[in-house]
Amino acid sequence: MIRLSVNALLNFHPKAILAAIVLAMTLLGGVAWGALSLADYVNTLDRAEQGTRQAAAFLEGHADAVLDGGAAALARVADRLEEGGLATLADSALGEALAASRFGALSILDGGGRTVFGPSIHPDGGVSSVLQGAGGGLELLHGRVDGVDSILLVRRILGRGGVLDGAVLLALPSSSLHTVLDVFGDGRYSVAGLFRLDGARLTGIGDVGLGPLPVLEPGAESADGHWSVNGRGAVIGLKRMRDFPAVAAVALPRSIVLEPWSSRLRHGFLMVGVSVVALFGLGALGWASLRREAAARDALRDANARLEQRVEERTADLRSLNQKLVRALSEKERANQAKARFLSAANHDLRQPFQALRLFHHLLMERLKDTRERSIAEKMGEALDSGEKLLHALLEVATLDAGVVRPNIANVAIASVLGGLASEFRGLAADKRLELRVRGCDAMVRTDATLLTRMLGDLLRNAITYTPAGGIVVGCRRRGQWLRIEVWDTGSGIAAEHLDAIFEDFVQLGNPERDRRRGLGLGLSKVRRKAALLGHAVEVRSRLGQGSVFSVMVPLAASEARTDAALAPASTGRAEDRPARLILIVEDDPVQSAGMQLLLESWGHDVLVAVDGPSALEALRGAPRCPDVILSDFRLPGPLTGAETVTRAAEQEGRPIPGIILTGDTAPERIREAVAAGCRLLHKPVTPDVLRDALNALGAERMPFRQTQPSAA
Repeated sequence: MIRLSVNALLNFHPKAILAAIVLAMTLLGGVAWGALSLADYVNTLDRAEQGTRQAAAFLEGHADAVLDGGAAALARVADRLEEGGLATLADSALGEALAASRFGALSILDGGGRTVFGPSIHPDGGVSSVLQGAGGGLELLHGRVDGVDSILLVRRILGRGGVLDGAVLLALPSSSLHTVLDVFGDGRYSVAGLFRLDGARLTGIGDVGLGPLPVLEPGAESADGHWSVNGRGAVIGLKRMRDFPAVAAVALPRSIVLEPWSSRLRHGFLMVGVSVVALFGLGALGWASLRREAAARDALRDANARLEQRVEERTADLRSLNQKLVRALSEKERANQAKARFLSAANHDLRQPFQALRLFHHLLMERLKDTRERSIAEKMGEALDSGEKLLHALLEVATLDAGVVRPNIANVAIASVLGGLASEFRGLAADKRLELRVRGCDAMVRTDATLLTRMLGDLLRNAITYTPAGGIVVGCRRRGQWLRIEVWDTGSGIAAEHLDAIFEDFVQLGNPERDRRRGLGLGLSKVRRKAALLGHAVEVRSRLGQGSVFSVMVPLAASEARTDAALAPASTGRAEDRPARLILIVEDDPVQSAGMQLLLESWGHDVLVAVDGPSALEALRGAPRCPDVILSDFRLPGPLTGAETVTRAAEQEGRPIPGIILTGDTAPERIREAVAAGCRLLHKPVTPDVLRDALNALGAERMPFRQTQPSAA
C-alpha cells in the first residue's frame, strides 16, 4: 500500500506538488504570524503600561520639585500663626509670609473666610471648601488667582482646643508644570496631569477626568492597560506622591497605543501575500544568488589580501616615521641644550667686544681735538649705545624663550622695589620735564625681586618714552589676596584695536621710521615673557589722547595676609592656636586628590573630597559644619568651574568661604576670575611650602557647626 501511495504521489503533476507546498507553507506562515501578532499585541500593551508608569513617575518627580519649596514655606507661615494666632501676623509671621510669596500668591484667611493677607484666591469649590475640611494637614485644591489657573496648597490654622482659626493658601501657577505636561499629553488623544486622591483634577492637559482612582501607598506606582477615559479604552500609568495627597497620571488611548500594532498586522498580511508570490521565484533566484556569493567571496579574498599588504606597508611607514620622530625629538633636546650653552657663551663672548669697543671709543674721544672728528666719534658712540641696547634686549628675549631662566620666588618688600625704581628713573623723567611720582606701599609679595624690578622698569621706561608732557604715577592697590601695581601716564594713549599688538616683538605704534632713540619695540614683549614666567597677570587700559595704565597682579605674601587677619575683629579662639580645619578638596584626578588628601591630613586637617562642583555642593549638605577652606582645581568636569563652585558653596552656606584655586593656566582671565570669587590662585605645580603659606594666609577662623532646622509639618 505504501508503494502504491508513493507511486501515486510521483504521478502528480509538479505544479500540483508545488501548489501543495505553497499552500502548506502559507498555512504554516499564517499560524506563525498569528502567534507572533498575538505576542506583539500583548507586548505592545505591556510596553505602553511601562511607558505610562515611567512618564507618571517623571511627572511626579517634577511636581514634587515644584511643590516642595512652596509647601515648606507654607508650613513655616502656618506654624508661626498656630503658635500666636492670626493676631500675631504682623509681629511673627509677616516676614515668613513675604518670603513665601516668592513661590506663588500667598493668601491668609480668617475663620470667616475673609482674606486678611495677600490677593484673593478662588478655589473651585469656593472658600467654604477650604474651611470645611478637618484637621490641620496639607491639602491640595484647584483654583484661580487673577484668572490664572493654579494649584492651591492649603493649610488650616487650628487655634487652642482645635478650633478653626483660619487658613493659609499658596497658589502655584499650573504653568510651572506645563513644560513636562506638554511632553506627555496633547489634550485630545492623551491625558496627563496631577489629581487628588478622590480623582479631582488639580492641573493637567485635557479636560476629561479619570474617574475614581485606585488606592495607592505614598510612592507606589500602578499601570492598567484596560482603563476607561470618557468611555474610551486607555492605558494609564499612576504614581502616588510621597509628600503630598496627590497622584500623577498619564493616560494614552488604546487606539493610539495599538495603532503601530495594527499597522504591523496589515503589513504582515501583505507580506504573507508577497511571500506566496516570491516562492515561485526562489528557485530561479537561488542559483543566481549562489553564483553571486561565490564571486563576492573571491572578491573579498582578493580585497583582504590587498588590505593586508597595505597594512604592512603603512606599518612600515609608521615605524619609519616614529624613528624619524624620535630622532627629531632627540635633535630638539640637543638643540635646546646647545641653545642654552650658546646663550651662556654669547652672553659673555658678545659683550667682550662691545666692552673693548667702549674702551677704545673712550680713548679715542680723549685724543681727538678737532670738532668735526669728535662729532664723528660721538655718532659712533651713539651707534655703539644702540648696538649694546639691541644686544642686551635680544639676549634677554632669547634667554626667556629658551627656558633657562629660573625665577627665585621669595617674600619681597614692594617698598624696596618701588624705591629703587624711583631712584633709577627720576633723572630720566626730569630730562623730559616729566613729573615722576611713586606712592609708597608697605605690602609684602611673593615674587622674584629681580624679574619684577625689570618688568616695572620696562613699563616705566615705556611710559617715559611715549609721554611728551605731564607725568607718570606708580602706585599699588590691594585686591583680595593680590597686589595690583599700576603705572599711569599722560601720554597719547593706545587705540583699542592695538592693545594686543603692543606686546608683540619689535612693535612700535608711534615710530614707523624705527628711530632707535625711541626704543627697540622689545620692552613690552619682555614684560609679557617675564609675567608668564612668574605667573603674574599684565593688563593695560588706555584712552586716546588721555593716557594709559599698565598693571601687574602679584600675589601677596602669607605674612601680609596674616597681618591683615590680625587687624580684623577677634573671633572665637586664638588665631595662633591653628586648630584643625575642615578642608573641602574638589579635584577630578584621583591621583592628585589622594595625594592632596594625605598631605592635608598629615598636617592635622579634616578633609572632604569631591570630584566636581555639584558633588561638592552635595557633600556640604551632609557635612557636620561649614568648611574652613575650599581647595579646588579650576577646570572641573560638569557645568561649574572651581571659582564658580566656591561662589555657589558660599551662597548655599549663607556666608563667605575662603578658597584656593589651583590651575596650570597663566592667562590673566584666570586671575581675574579667582579675584572676583575672592580666592587665592596658585599655579601648578605647587610645592607643599607654597600650599602651607597659602593656607596660613587665609587665617584660622573655624566655621560654626550647622544648626539643625526643625522639619516642616
